[in-house]
Amino acid sequence: MLAKLKAKLNNREYQYLALFTLLGFFIMLICSYTSPAFYFDYSPDNNAFFTVGKAMAHGQVLYKDIFEQKGPYIYLLHIIAYLVAQRSFVFIYFYESLTLIASMYLTYRIAKLVLTTPQALLVGILSPALFLYHPYYDYGDTAEFFALPLILSLIYLIMLLVVHHLRVSPWWFFAQGLFVGIEFFSKYTLLGGWIAFYLFMGVYLLRRKKWQMLQRLILWSGAGFLLATVPWIVYFAVVHGLKSFIAVYFLFNTQVYMTSSVSFFANLVQSASLLSQFFLSSVVFFMLGLVGTLAITFRTDILPGAFAKSLYLLVFLGNDIFALYGYSSGNVFQYYQLVYFPFFVLPLIYFCKFFFDRQTIRSDDDALTILATILVSLFLVLGVNNNFTSSRLFPNNASVTDRHTKVPQAPAQTEFGDLMRAQTTGKMTLLNYGSIDMGFYTASGAVPTQYYFQNYNIPAKSDPTILNSQVNAIRHKQVEWVVFNTPAGKSPQAWKGLSYKPGQITDGNLNPGTAQMSKILYRNYRYVAQHTQSFENMNVTYWLFQRKGN
Repeated sequence: MLAKLKAKLNNREYQYLALFTLLGFFIMLICSYTSPAFYFDYSPDNNAFFTVGKAMAHGQVLYKDIFEQKGPYIYLLHIIAYLVAQRSFVFIYFYESLTLIASMYLTYRIAKLVLTTPQALLVGILSPALFLYHPYYDYGDTAEFFALPLILSLIYLIMLLVVHHLRVSPWWFFAQGLFVGIEFFSKYTLLGGWIAFYLFMGVYLLRRKKWQMLQRLILWSGAGFLLATVPWIVYFAVVHGLKSFIAVYFLFNTQVYMTSSVSFFANLVQSASLLSQFFLSSVVFFMLGLVGTLAITFRTDILPGAFAKSLYLLVFLGNDIFALYGYSSGNVFQYYQLVYFPFFVLPLIYFCKFFFDRQTIRSDDDALTILATILVSLFLVLGVNNNFTSSRLFPNNASVTDRHTKVPQAPAQTEFGDLMRAQTTGKMTLLNYGSIDMGFYTASGAVPTQYYFQNYNIPAKSDPTILNSQVNAIRHKQVEWVVFNTPAGKSPQAWKGLSYKPGQITDGNLNPGTAQMSKILYRNYRYVAQHTQSFENMNVTYWLFQRKGN
């Protein structure tokens, strides 16, 4: 046992993996809001995932008993997070760190197919600056971020197919099928790269009559896909939630949540336009996304041969275009575009190769070179991601309070959570009115009792049931606590929402207005507390009300 351990410790690959592990956990500590270094994870989406995971852990059936529109794998991850820590995202921080570590290591492995081992190591160390680019990596804990190593594994497989003349272990196909199943039941707009991969490989193998490999591709990939999807179908069938699963995850997402209703071809053109705008929005994106991709296409030292170039380009375009399929300009959240960034890795390798060829970097234990690259990497990460300014390193920062004081403050979520736990006897019931989950379910520990426990990023007219059911819960005093927000300086009676976005959540996660429901609110609930802090560059006041009487 000791001999095996010693051998592993002396193995360069294990040493590199250990280095990536240390870097990954440290970088995520200062970049992800899920990290213990932050006061609270303010992300509406992250808290919604956690709230649904909590509800499922308490026996509620996803889509049937509680409404959310992401895929079940997202909530499975947050069930585990809730079981690990009931009011903390510490498990998500751990999982995000592993995601970054896997992305760094896969970048290194891809680079190793082109560069020498020492050079590939340096590229792996530098890669976090790509994957944590703000605001595409914002609060963390998104389906897009968790997809990064899966997409990188597909790029790595393409490179291996070229290097080994299509002779790769069938477990690679099983893994890709598994990843397709996971993404299909997480966020299916992320499947574009795999769709292009399987279409290309199918046509290529059919034309060359490589029946044995085609059979292996189908059977092993199919086995992975079934392993990822069949258990969920069985689960929903057993709990009588299959109809709700289809109605919400597929029909609601495609018919209500997506913002475009034009034809399939028009949606593809629209998505391609958004991709072009992204590449032209920054010199970095232009160089890595367009210039770098063109460079590796015309050269043979990165992608040798027509097969490699055609397959890579199709997967690249399939991934990037389908990622925003169904969305129109002005309705795209920038974190959707984080899945573009894995396709910056090969261009980054090309540009690094251009530099390395003019330098002598041969020793794989050059501590000074490695240390200097680590420092450069950390410097770049701090340059592309400023989340650390909202961490505990900056006490009483704007995300915590608008008060100018040296007395330690807590954010509204923590303050209200403490108040609710202190003043509640028995089961706590809470409603987050009008906006996406603001984190009060997480901070208080409350398990949602309303099907629509939050609002969503759609106009009220698209599904008026959501807000109507929330107002009905307040009218009939179905919950003990109600939380909501208004712009700083606006009372609940005065906040009417924005006239140019009627009935829709606006910047700062602000609800569509509280003026119309305020009369019912004040009749049935009493004011308890308010707290103002900044969210997404907007000063927001959070309000807490408690039910009157019984």
